Amino acid sequence: MSIPLDDLYHWVEGLLPAPAIVYVFRPHGSKKISDLNWLRNYDLDTSWQYPGIIMHDQEPLHWDNYNQPDQYVKQGEWKKFSNSSFRDFIKKYCTNFNLKSVVFAASNIMYDRAILVHSEKNSKDLEKYQQNGFICIHYWAHAVIARDWYRFAQHDSRLNVVKQKQHKFLIYCRDWTNGREYRLKFLELLMQNNLESDSRTSVMHVNSENACFLQHKFINPAFELSDPALISQIPNNEFSSAASADYDPNDFVNSEISLILETEFDSSRIHLTEKTFRPIACGHPFMLAAGPGALEYIRSYGFKTFAPWIDESYDQETDSALRLERIIKSMKQIQQLHGQELDNFCKEIKQIAEFNKKHFFSDDFFNFVRDELKNNLVLAHKQVTKTPGKYFQEITKMLEDYNLIDQWPQSQQKIHFFKQLQQSC
Repeated sequence: MSIPLDDLYHWVEGLLPAPAIVYVFRPHGSKKISDLNWLRNYDLDTSWQYPGIIMHDQEPLHWDNYNQPDQYVKQGEWKKFSNSSFRDFIKKYCTNFNLKSVVFAASNIMYDRAILVHSEKNSKDLEKYQQNGFICIHYWAHAVIARDWYRFAQHDSRLNVVKQKQHKFLIYCRDWTNGREYRLKFLELLMQNNLESDSRTSVMHVNSENACFLQHKFINPAFELSDPALISQIPNNEFSSAASADYDPNDFVNSEISLILETEFDSSRIHLTEKTFRPIACGHPFMLAAGPGALEYIRSYGFKTFAPWIDESYDQETDSALRLERIIKSMKQIQQLHGQELDNFCKEIKQIAEFNKKHFFSDDFFNFVRDELKNNLVLAHKQVTKTPGKYFQEITKMLEDYNLIDQWPQSQQKIHFFKQLQQSC
């Protein structure tokens, strides 16, 4: 299944207050700096005047992944210059700035700073970017994506069927690579606490990197499995990653509560994806395994969560292993509900879920997300264009010193424009 995220980025470009060069990862979801390219073809003769905007909203930020980008940055454009000193300077200049290296190499922009659009909170990597000349702006990208992917859930009568539930918990748990090893520990706890009989779930026994869970070397020792054989009893998941862009109404009408296992859990980072929005779009109550404070983050966008009917104290636990245990404890409390007590519980949480679904598909929610992004783009654009780049000054000086003006199209125009801008600042 192909997911056309370019439509999203053209929409983002349309919110800009003035021209800019937008960079996106293709294929979408890639984490390789070599896959960071222009959204569309821009005019090289004018693009150097515009800020660079890097869209890193699909995946969590990771400073160290891009901290030595020289092997990825294409140097072909610089080979035409006859002076080796200038070529060496350009190479050093264009490979020393993490993700900005691609922006400098591809567009020769005149500003030292670049705009980094992301979708996370409480992140050490975000702090690193903020400290190193990036103007970082947040928006909840997956909110916009999920409204597109799950748009039919707003009108899907299959989600309104009233029937006896087969399971109390619906748990989508596919892959466990790239920081998601906590899911294996969660499943072990699920089995050890006899919650699997009340749950619909599955997991990849061999993950997307062709590794079996039995051979997995845990990064966090707190997630080491005490009884790995328990995972073998959980059905094998054979769905592709594209399944996240769809929903199965039968799963939701046959269960009471979704237990969302987000991508980011074992850190302070909050990065909520379409996984969080799928049950919301389907009018399903939920619990959330994510970074601490994730439920508070959701409430800040106008949604309601399920306390006091569900014990949500787990959301404030900063220790990842303890947070897992608290989630299991809340699930056990729900499992023990029966008869009228269970009926009352389900009625109360269903009302909240219906409110959330209505809010998710409302203009108020979409406009809130859009305006947050639009306002942040306006402020960031102003910040970038206030100060000319010192490295651009060095480049223009070297062009003059080495008589390379004719080798760089529009260089005289660039230098003249840059000096005018410098004088006005």
